[in-house]
Amino acid sequence: MKKSLLVIGWFALAIIAPFALAAAVPQGSLLDGVKPGPDGKIDLVTIFPHEDDELNAAGTFMKLKKEDPRVRTHIVCFTLGELSSAKETLNLTPEFQGKIRTKELEAAATVIGVDSLIQLQYHDQGLPKVPPEELRNKVLEVIEKTGAEVVITYGPDGMTGHMDHMTLSKAVAEAFPKSAAQKLYYAAMPKEYCPLVKAINKTGCTAATMCVDIKAEMKLKKLAWYEHATQKFFSGPIHSPDFEFLREDECFNLAASKP
Repeated sequence: MKKSLLVIGWFALAIIAPFALAAAVPQGSLLDGVKPGPDGKIDLVTIFPHEDDELNAAGTFMKLKKEDPRVRTHIVCFTLGELSSAKETLNLTPEFQGKIRTKELEAAATVIGVDSLIQLQYHDQGLPKVPPEELRNKVLEVIEKTGAEVVITYGPDGMTGHMDHMTLSKAVAEAFPKSAAQKLYYAAMPKEYCPLVKAINKTGCTAATMCVDIKAEMKLKKLAWYEHATQKFFSGPIHSPDFEFLREDECFNLAASKP
């Protein structure tokens, strides 16, 4: 019942999304104020728990790579995604589903055109059980490995209220000051959506401070989403609605910045 209500809630958000006052959120770039690294490149990394979470910044990644030859992009996925409800629909073992979702992420990353993909081996819904210091150190390790100047993750509310989302957000926020990265962004919602988001997830809402126009990248972003077929077509009694494609932008909250 709880999952059904969640689906209904996000579907309601899909319906009202086009009518929200999106103009209230200024347009911007994740590269504003960012200095290139020693090699003259600017590296951006998404650090999310699950395969398909990277879609929060997929259009932005594609746009920035087209516009700025200095940009390199990286995806880090912490869990294997083996406990998605798609395993019941498809009669899969968790282990087999984890293998499928890893391949789906690889295909999506190809569409997005990222420079590297790091798939870690933590268990789905298991991040709250990982010692916080271990999680922080792993986050710091992947930031250093990618050489990221810009880091993107979920806000403290986890957007959907998922414990993996919230746990990893905390670890990233704590690791960021110890890293060489310059900016930390949270995937966010325009504030007009926040009352409904809070009603759905019961954990809060990270309000956007800026949005990125990805109109030209929408078709490829949708293709990347469809590469996650287990989640798109088999994670519930109905196909997941493409509510994120009703807006032609991606929104972020600047959570931390270093001079």
